[in-house]
Amino acid sequence: MTGDPAVPPGGPRHPRLLVLGANGPTGRRVVQQALDRGHEVAALTRHPEAFPIRHERLRVVAGDATDPDTVDTAVAATDAVICTIGAAFTRQPVQVYSTSARLLVESMTRHHRRRLLVVTSGGVDTGHQPRGALARLSRSVMRDHVGRTVYDDMEQMEATVSASDLDWTIVRPPGLTNSPGTGYAVADTRIDGPVMSRDDLAAMLLDHLDDDRHLRAVAAVTTPGLRVSAWDMLHHEVLKR
Repeated sequence: MTGDPAVPPGGPRHPRLLVLGANGPTGRRVVQQALDRGHEVAALTRHPEAFPIRHERLRVVAGDATDPDTVDTAVAATDAVICTIGAAFTRQPVQVYSTSARLLVESMTRHHRRRLLVVTSGGVDTGHQPRGALARLSRSVMRDHVGRTVYDDMEQMEATVSASDLDWTIVRPPGLTNSPGTGYAVADTRIDGPVMSRDDLAAMLLDHLDDDRHLRAVAAVTTPGLRVSAWDMLHHEVLKR
């Protein structure tokens, strides 16, 4: 399936949208595209003073996605949630994915909010081996060494979300790049394609707010045919710059 952003007739079915990780490179694209589609957006960030987008339908919420009161207040004022939280690779334990997922599930259940999309990574799928010895080696190094604590916490996030009664979708992109979007492809659980444009990921997330084809399921996504240099991937994905 390929996707292009479109505003549904009469406006979005989930007009009020909460974006977690809004000040990250993917979150900013989700916020801007959501505003372009007519949503009212609450952008949750620890650094509101650094958030670059301004709009009459945008509310920038100062706070941490691991703070129960912050999350609960934000969820109470929304219709749907997209979580694009990201953490830099580290050898230290990571808990931001699992903690934010637990708080979201609890708060959305309490306030009777249904639609939740969370972004993890294709690297969580340990059963999928990419083609080529170099690609398999790179994946092993990233999953089992460089990014082990991040991926472990993503697994906990997925377990928490998938065990809930919400209308959830877990979205697994490959390596992300700031290259312009050219249209995404999506499949069940896994898909071939090493790189995805953040523009395309944002479009996919917003398209699937009102799309039931991956309801309570994993959606693997990519930008078909996109290629970037190894340095670009290191710079944007590993170093988070």
